[in-house]
Amino acid sequence: MTQQAFDIADLIFGKVVLVTGKGGVGKSSVTAALGRLAAAQGRRVCLIEADSQQSVLSGIFGTQVGYEPKRIAENLYACNVTWYEALHDWVERVVPSKRIVDMMLDNRLVRLFLDAVPGNREVVTLSKITWLSEEFDLVIVDLPASGHATALMQSPQRTMRLFNVGPLFTRSQESQQLLEDPKTHLVLVALPEEMVVNETIETWETLNKGVPGLSVPLVILNRASRPTLGADEIALLERMSAADPEGPQAELLLAGRWEARLEEATGRAIERIAEQIGVKLIDVPRLSQAEGSDALVRALASALARTSERGLKGRT
Repeated sequence: MTQQAFDIADLIFGKVVLVTGKGGVGKSSVTAALGRLAAAQGRRVCLIEADSQQSVLSGIFGTQVGYEPKRIAENLYACNVTWYEALHDWVERVVPSKRIVDMMLDNRLVRLFLDAVPGNREVVTLSKITWLSEEFDLVIVDLPASGHATALMQSPQRTMRLFNVGPLFTRSQESQQLLEDPKTHLVLVALPEEMVVNETIETWETLNKGVPGLSVPLVILNRASRPTLGADEIALLERMSAADPEGPQAELLLAGRWEARLEEATGRAIERIAEQIGVKLIDVPRLSQAEGSDALVRALASALARTSERGLKGRT
C-alpha cells in the first residue's frame, strides 16, 4: 500500500475517497466534511452511503437522501446505494430489455438467488460506485464499519477466483481497477481509545495483505485532545490529588485529571498509529455538537482544510 507524504488536498483532487472505521468514530461526519471541503474548491462531488439501512447523511444535511444523487448544496450531491436498486441497475447493464429485467427482479426466487451468489452484493455495490465515479469529479463513500468494509473491498478478488468469465467476473475486474486506481484512497477514521486504535491497526493490516493495490495514505484521529497541560499544571494536579480536596476544588481536580487522561490517550494513539501503520495522521480536536450536525461538519471541514499545505479554501 502507498505510504508517502500526503496532503488532504490529494484526497480533494483525487477521484474516489473511501471512508471507514469502527462504528461510532464519526466516519459519516468525516465523509460529509470532506464533501463540503471538496465542493468549496469547485469540485462536483457526490457523497455515497453504501447500502445504509437508515441514511445518516439525511440527518446531517436535513434532507432525505435516496438512491438517485440529490443536490444538497452547491457542487454537492448525495445518495444511498441500496442493494435492490443497485441490483436493478446492474442487471439492466447485462440484460438489454427493461421489461425482462423487471420480470426477473419481480420474481422472489430470482432475487433470493442473486442475493445468495457469493460476492454478488458487494460487487453490485462497488459497480454502482464505479459508475457514479464516472459522472462526478469526486465521489466520497461512507463505507460500513471496518469489518464489513474490509469484506466489501476484498470481494472483487474473491469473486474473480470463483468466476473466470461472465458478467460477475467483468464487473469484479472493473471494481478491482477502481480500488487500485492511483486516484482512489481509503481514509481510516479512529478515536484516541485503545479498542478503536486496535481495530484501526487490524483493519490496515488486513487490507495491506488482502487488497495490496489500495492506497491507504491517511488516518484521521477524531476527537483528539492536543496537549494543553504543562509540567507545572500536571504537578499541581498530583499535589491536589494527594490533598483529597472537597467542594469546588474537587470538581476542578476532576476536570483537570479528565483532561490529562484524554491528552495522554491521544498521545498513545498517535504513537501507536505512527509505529504500526506509519501513514500520515491528522488529529482533529473535539468539536461542539451544540449547534447541530451540519455546523459540526462545517467546523470539521475547516479543521481539515487548515492541515493542508496547499491553501485549500476553508469556507464550506
